[in-house]
Amino acid sequence: MNKNLTQLIAIAQIDKEADALDPVMQDKQSVLDKLLAQKAKQEARLRALDEMQEEARLTIARNEGIIQANSQKIEDIQQRLIEPRSDREARTLSIEEDLAKEQIRHSNNEITRLNKELESRDAQISEINSEIETLKTSIQTTKEICEKEISQIKAQQQEIFKKKEVFIAAIDNKVITFYEKIRRWAKNTSVVPVKKQACGGCFIRLNDKLYSDILQSSEIISCPHCGRILYITQDSALEPTEPKEKKSKGTKKEKEA
Repeated sequence: MNKNLTQLIAIAQIDKEADALDPVMQDKQSVLDKLLAQKAKQEARLRALDEMQEEARLTIARNEGIIQANSQKIEDIQQRLIEPRSDREARTLSIEEDLAKEQIRHSNNEITRLNKELESRDAQISEINSEIETLKTSIQTTKEICEKEISQIKAQQQEIFKKKEVFIAAIDNKVITFYEKIRRWAKNTSVVPVKKQACGGCFIRLNDKLYSDILQSSEIISCPHCGRILYITQDSALEPTEPKEKKSKGTKKEKEA
């Protein structure tokens, strides 16, 4: 087998080893990310509740203003009713007094309702604050563990990359450039074995001539269909090729028929 191809196969395997550690780090990070997401969700709930509390307090203040204004109005009406009035004027003032009293009753009911909501939300806010504090503690602990474990995994990757550098140093620059170009899209299937006379990457069958070239040539050969670098393993070299179906010539009588 071509020396450069042998090196490429080794490099491709090293890249697989290094890439296999990425999801391991992502899994470690995902544990921390979930806790951070939970904390963010609780903080969003807290902000929403705080806004509702502020709105409720403003509404209570408005209703208190309505009560004060209508109380003053009732006092003025009662003062005016002491003075001599026609029956029509007295009825009008009485209606205004009843309306003012109704507004006061309504505002008092609203204040009572809003105060109950404030009390209920205060309990929720207290509970959420407690949950956030618990999450902060968990996040800090998990972060320390996560950073330590990820650091160890990255150190493993660096050791793997050092092995790769040794192989790269012993290979033609053009070959490694060619490999890296394919790896941009093929990732860890850049260098693949031929299986049953088919590319191990795209699985499309190779013609007999190309298959023969791969078996005999010392050159690096790419799949004509997908562009991946191909190589033959000892097992695949022993695999029998699929025989071509022979067309039946038929008898003379069959042709004439």
